[in-house]
Amino acid sequence: MLQELPPRSQLKCHNVRRTQLAGAASESVGAHREWLLSFVPQVERLTFLDLGCGAGPDLIELAARRPDPISRFVGVDSSPDAVAAARAAASGEGRVELVQADIDQGLPFADSVFDCAYSHNLIECLRDPAAHVAELARVLRPGGTVILAHWDWDTQLFDGSDRALVRRLVQGYADRRQEWMAGVDPWLGRRLWGICNTSGAFRGEVVSRTLIETSFSPGLYGYDRAQDFRELVGDGVVTPEECEGFFAEQRELDAEGRYFYAVTGFAYVGWKAS
Repeated sequence: MLQELPPRSQLKCHNVRRTQLAGAASESVGAHREWLLSFVPQVERLTFLDLGCGAGPDLIELAARRPDPISRFVGVDSSPDAVAAARAAASGEGRVELVQADIDQGLPFADSVFDCAYSHNLIECLRDPAAHVAELARVLRPGGTVILAHWDWDTQLFDGSDRALVRRLVQGYADRRQEWMAGVDPWLGRRLWGICNTSGAFRGEVVSRTLIETSFSPGLYGYDRAQDFRELVGDGVVTPEECEGFFAEQRELDAEGRYFYAVTGFAYVGWKAS
């Protein structure tokens, strides 16, 4: 059994930057999720921790693949709405447990209780990523697997005739710190190796995958990320006219069969020293 948790009233909120892979996924996002989950160890009895789980798509997908009754799947997120949505999605699945907690305050679990710790797009938001990695090592069993995945936001690619504008939009989005975020680091994907390797807690490697889309329509990852560019108007990064011009050109490229979007994700896959 997992360590008993403190009352939820004592657990502060934390969140996952921008969008967690959640809800009904596009084909491209589903393929990326499939890639990340392929690194989860194939063990008969699995105790799995998903940090920054959002509405629980990765957690619930993995539970569905592991039907044995003794495996446990624990998700942690700061958002009460996300945790409520995950609980609703996991209704009837007794092996899934959802916890609302402030991950910056440490993990509310005993030492050496998980076989695998997993997160996607979380640790750039934390005050001290290195301290978080140390916490992951604490709650993992000897030989346990860590999977830390992150988009590298400066690798986002949109086509367009105005290269300077596209660069401003991509970099402005990458550097934008939302008010609830304790930290922001758009280069976290490329820094996963250094953070994890210098911890001394794991042996592992970094792997990468590029998500690519060639259609600009609602529900696709590139389309939804482009909508976030509208926030940059209020920040003074671009004018309303520049922003609308960007969207008009993306629609035009799509209509002509020339639209292209890509973003590269990196994952540190490692094992805790015995």
